[in-house]
Amino acid sequence: MEGMICSNCHTWMTTQAKNCPDCNADIVMDGECKNVIDRIQPNCLIYRYDGSDLLEPGVVIKQLKVNMKVATKLREYSAPLLVPKHKVYAFNQNLLSSIQGLRNERTATMVRFDQLIKSHWQNLEPYQHSE
Repeated sequence: MEGMICSNCHTWMTTQAKNCPDCNADIVMDGECKNVIDRIQPNCLIYRYDGSDLLEPGVVIKQLKVNMKVATKLREYSAPLLVPKHKVYAFNQNLLSSIQGLRNERTATMVRFDQLIKSHWQNLEPYQHSE
């Protein structure tokens, strides 16, 4: 764990902190009185990049009229991304795994094709004009 979030004021802090640097609350790491967020459990998938097929797991922090504030990692919790609602989907681990698997296969195929093309290029010989 690289850090944690104060559940009172949503300030990012290191795990060595004894008090929140913003609201000065005592840090309780365990039990029923735990007052820090030290991990996030994805509840949505977001589509950020037009023209891409990348879906990212995230946590909806707040719903606004047309957008949602979403954190894709713990550090973003205090400053979440603003994502249009139509680009936020229900979390589905099977679907995410399938898409990631296909993306990995595509990358491996492209690397293989690049290597094959390079091997053909290495067989090219310079043109020598003979009369």
